[in-house]
Amino acid sequence: MLSFKFGNKDSYLDFGISMAKRPLLPSPSRRVTYIDIPGQSSSFRYDEKTYEDITLLVECSIKSKENLIRKIDDVKAWLFNTGESDLIFSFQPDKKYMAQVVNAIDFTQVFKYASKFPIVFNCRPFKYAVQNNPLIIVESGTTLYNPGSFESLPLLTVYGNGNINLNINNTEIQLTEVTNRIILNSEIEACYDNNHNSLDTKMNGKFPILKSGQNTISYTGNVDKIEILPNWRWL
Repeated sequence: MLSFKFGNKDSYLDFGISMAKRPLLPSPSRRVTYIDIPGQSSSFRYDEKTYEDITLLVECSIKSKENLIRKIDDVKAWLFNTGESDLIFSFQPDKKYMAQVVNAIDFTQVFKYASKFPIVFNCRPFKYAVQNNPLIIVESGTTLYNPGSFESLPLLTVYGNGNINLNINNTEIQLTEVTNRIILNSEIEACYDNNHNSLDTKMNGKFPILKSGQNTISYTGNVDKIEILPNWRWL
C-alpha cells in the first residue's frame, strides 16, 4: 500500500488515503540566466548556483462507509492547516521533502463510499535525510563523510572559549572571544548564542559547507567539542 506522511500524520493509517501510484519525482531546475551579446555567438551565461522549487502531483483515493463527506472535510483540514512540513513517501522512508499543499483539491466521487482526488505539493528543491542526528567532533583533523549527492549547509555549535580557528576543507573560519559556545547556521548565514542573540561580529570567514563525500575538520584554540547537525541533502 503506497502512502505518505505529512504534518506528522500518515495518509493511510490516519485517514484511509491510498496513493494510486508513485508520483514522478523531478529534479529541480538550476537558475541560469542567458544574456545575448550583439556580435557574439551563443549567449553569456550567469549561473546563480541555486535551484528552483519542484512540484509533486500525488493521485489519491479515499473510502469510508460511515460518512465520506465528513472524512473529506477532515482531509482538507489536515492538508491545508498543516502549512509547510516534512513530506515522506512510504517507498522512500529515509528521505523527506519540505512541502506545502498549494492546489484547490477537487474530490471526485467514484462510488458511493469512495472518492479520488489529486494533491499538488510545492517542495523545496532538495530531499533531506529523515534522520538528522548531530555528530560530535572532539579531535582536530576528524573526517566526516557526506552521503548526500549535494553539498549540505550544516548547523555547527562550537563549545569552547577565547579565540578559535576552524578549518573545513581548507576554508578557514575565525571566531573571536567565544564564551562557552557559539552557533554557526549555514542555511540562514547567521551566527548567534544559545539564546539566539547575534554574534556575527565574532565570526570572520565564509559559513561552513560540507561537500558530498569526505570532509576534513580541524581547529586550533580552546575547543571542548564541535556539534554538527549535518542536514544531508539530495537533488
